[in-house]
Amino acid sequence: MLIGYLVFQNQQLHAELRTLIELQQGSSTVLTETLAPLATKIDAIDSVTSKQGKIADEAEKKKQALIKQRTDLKTILDTIKQANQLRTDGKGKEAAEKILSTKKPLWQASETLSAQKARLQGLMGPIDKLMAAWKSGDTSTTTDTVRKEIEAVLGELGNE
Repeated sequence: MLIGYLVFQNQQLHAELRTLIELQQGSSTVLTETLAPLATKIDAIDSVTSKQGKIADEAEKKKQALIKQRTDLKTILDTIKQANQLRTDGKGKEAAEKILSTKKPLWQASETLSAQKARLQGLMGPIDKLMAAWKSGDTSTTTDTVRKEIEAVLGELGNE
């Protein structure tokens, strides 16, 4: 009798287990059907947000590069003004050395500012002439040409 009871219980549990398995399979089918479109939407949203993030990063990098370019040009302009002050004070050789120190940063700036590259590189000749004149003791020539060109480039960068 005990064996009969256990067999009966086993069959009942087996039937309940089959029912649970069928319910679980049905639930997983419903879940799959429900979640698949959601996963597609999430992927689409992720794609859009990633693209927007990249665009924002690129815009920020461009903004930072422009700020750096402006800062570099302002530093060069300050050095040119210092050289001009030394020239005014009659210190031609020191003024020549000071303006010489602007050539490398000015050239580097021209490499990053493609629209103004020719204009900035074109300042090398006038700087060389100023250096030669100041070293020879002729401190009558000023930095106006070089200064005005850099100020014009700065003005253009302010409008971008």
